[in-house]
Amino acid sequence: MMRRLRLAGSALAIGALLTIAPSANSAEGPKPGMWKVVTRVTRDGATTPPDSHTSCVTADQMKDPGQSIMPHQASPEEKCTRTQYEWTGSKLSWQIECSGQMNLKGGGKINFDTPEHYSGQITSAGSVNGHDFNSTIVLDGQRVGDCPK
Repeated sequence: MMRRLRLAGSALAIGALLTIAPSANSAEGPKPGMWKVVTRVTRDGATTPPDSHTSCVTADQMKDPGQSIMPHQASPEEKCTRTQYEWTGSKLSWQIECSGQMNLKGGGKINFDTPEHYSGQITSAGSVNGHDFNSTIVLDGQRVGDCPK
């Protein structure tokens, strides 16, 4: 059960982080390349130590950042719908709802303060197999260079 909760929060964060980091919507928008993302998760009042990962984000992945703002569905019975989405070229916000074994309502806001840095927050609340949860994920993304060739 904890694994599914962790996966639900991770899917929201990772989906958001890996592909929204850079977007080509404006000349001054976030840059493609290798991004390091630090996440801090608070779930039901308990905060985990910061976690970080790096990911290469390509120009193809930058075309529509919203395509990645959906948790990975573990089974055909789980359905997730994006109920709100706005991308201005420097600010992103969204809301989603999921039903099935995992019932979830959540969303987030991410602000790109420079072409090489963003910060944001993702919140979610719901239940997995009858166990309720509340989660907040604080994000900090920094472009660290070009992707390996």
